[in-house]
Amino acid sequence: MPTADCYLGLDIGGTKTAAVVGDASPGILARREWASNAQRGPQALLVELLVQARELIGEWRPKAVGISIGGPMDAARGIVLGPPNLPGWDHVPLKAILERELGLPARVEHDAAACALAEYHWGAGRGAARLIYLTCGTGFGAGFVFDGKVYRGAGGLNVELGHMRLAPDGPTAFDKRGSAEAFCAGQALGRIAAWRYPQRWAEQPPTSPQVAALAAGGDAEAREVIRLNATHVGAVCAILGDMLRPDVIVLGSLAQYLGPAWLQEVQAAFQAEALPASTQICRIAPAGLGKQLQDLSALVVALTQAE
Repeated sequence: MPTADCYLGLDIGGTKTAAVVGDASPGILARREWASNAQRGPQALLVELLVQARELIGEWRPKAVGISIGGPMDAARGIVLGPPNLPGWDHVPLKAILERELGLPARVEHDAAACALAEYHWGAGRGAARLIYLTCGTGFGAGFVFDGKVYRGAGGLNVELGHMRLAPDGPTAFDKRGSAEAFCAGQALGRIAAWRYPQRWAEQPPTSPQVAALAAGGDAEAREVIRLNATHVGAVCAILGDMLRPDVIVLGSLAQYLGPAWLQEVQAAFQAEALPASTQICRIAPAGLGKQLQDLSALVVALTQAE
């Protein structure tokens, strides 16, 4: 049944896409999910997205639409600029397309920034004036919310941390050795394993679930891989803590997937690397919204589209 204040959220990813209707409580009133099959390019996925969105709009009459999607992007104008996990999405004017086709005001946001907004409003960052969210998922993205608003760079561009070099040697991601993406992403565990233990894993790097399972079973090398990942995430937190002095840095997927032991390693590295003044004011916390985070991140973009 339609409500007076509901919103449409679209979460577009390389693996799956979801369309949700929800309200500010927050509550999810309706949800649809399907495989993105991103290798087909933007046109096929946009057709599917519009079909699902129109059906939900017809049923629920939402006030606005919010879109969470990977960067890089010009978030101010809603133009997607070629995310690595979405082949062919080069200079796609997503905001203009959806406003024209759906007849609703739309806001497009970088997925990490959208998660930061959701955690600020409803999750681990409630009450924090300065919040940073690190995805620690398929990639290593960052979203900054200061005084309730997403921070963007010049030209409306989203913040990028993954390309930052953390060490002169290390695994490689996007042609940069020792980068934050290579060490800190959820998918980095296999890359770290192949780099750190080439005799065992160079020819066939393990998947992240395989590394996690081996570590849980007591495998010393797998445990070292996870430690290297966690300490580099902690080092990034220290850089951000000293540079920006946030109230909280919220960690995404790996914090849930690898659990308290991984989080403690991150926190220990942060304490060791950051200035005492930074460690006294900034806490390192796992995302508080759990499995609903992706849905709520798209929803909060719709809720705040008028900002």
